Amino acid sequence: MAAGDLFTEAIVVEPITPLSKVAGVMKENDTYEVFSYVGDKIGIVTVRDLLKTKSFTDTEAESFLSFVPKLPVNADLFQAARVMADYRLRALPVVEDNKIVGKLDVKAIINEVKESRVGNMKASKIMTASPLTISSGDKIAKARGIMIRRRFDHLPVIKDRRVGGIVTSAQIAFNLIPSPKGAKYIEGAPDIAKPLDLPVDGIMETDLLVCSPQDSIKRVADSMLERNSSYSLVSVGEEVQGIITYRDFAKLISEGGRKIEIPAYIVGLPEDPFEAEATKIKFIRMIEGLSKALPLIMEARSTIKTSRRRYEVTVSIKTPRESYNYSSSGWDLPGLYDDLANSIKKIMASKKKKRRRIDREQRYP
Repeated sequence: MAAGDLFTEAIVVEPITPLSKVAGVMKENDTYEVFSYVGDKIGIVTVRDLLKTKSFTDTEAESFLSFVPKLPVNADLFQAARVMADYRLRALPVVEDNKIVGKLDVKAIINEVKESRVGNMKASKIMTASPLTISSGDKIAKARGIMIRRRFDHLPVIKDRRVGGIVTSAQIAFNLIPSPKGAKYIEGAPDIAKPLDLPVDGIMETDLLVCSPQDSIKRVADSMLERNSSYSLVSVGEEVQGIITYRDFAKLISEGGRKIEIPAYIVGLPEDPFEAEATKIKFIRMIEGLSKALPLIMEARSTIKTSRRRYEVTVSIKTPRESYNYSSSGWDLPGLYDDLANSIKKIMASKKKKRRRIDREQRYP
């Protein structure tokens, strides 16, 4: 499917637009980004960029513009997802005759992904595990600094030894920026140093969107889209296992074009393009991970067999010393490669322990 089939309206501003007005446009239109022409290039300003300034009225949009690739109307979703994941963006401009005709939003990609067979994957397979957190008493300034340095948009907030809320870049930006219709906007933005000294629990969201590690990513995506939420925490009881954001969905299908030095082949990929792409990515990651533990891998090959929509996967790995063969079966094809990788690592760790024990016994009989 091409980007031109899914694009929505893009908001374009002049480079000289004050950031105060840019912020007002973002808030009013509930959008994370705006675009701007600079010659034949296209720049973008995101909500996270707004966190970098201390003077919204004295700073123009061009000061924070980052130039981004332009998507032709016939660009495919995999290409778009790859760029979004690499640039940590939620949307890209769709261009025709060097003019912005719309934007491809990551929500459109998520909607397509969840309706494919990839939607059956478990949340635990795509989540970002052990997310960085912040304490409820920490200042907003600290959360702002982390988001700028680490390029994050979400920070779970720990209160009374459990997650009591979450703070996002939008909450910080839109709570600190004056309304364009207010008198303060006309006179000039207020000093934000004092608001930044307030604790994060004063602005954090407490009505959290939460899912289970066993939930399907289709269910997670449906909940995120329904609530217009850019995240879902993954938890077991009160313990947070991870977080799923828009970027995790983009990453799921964004690395299929990567090349690895090890010859790697997959036979029997499914017809579903999203499932096939996610499977290739999982296989590549598995081989890359194993290459750190195994001696030189000469070749990696995987064969997929389908029976009544259930998959049987075999993986063969050749090294100069010996060949390794592993197999697994289940309904979640991309997830099978995660399971295989974990099983192989455990088997290899067990073999290493056995070899060390035998070596000790031979040295000290």
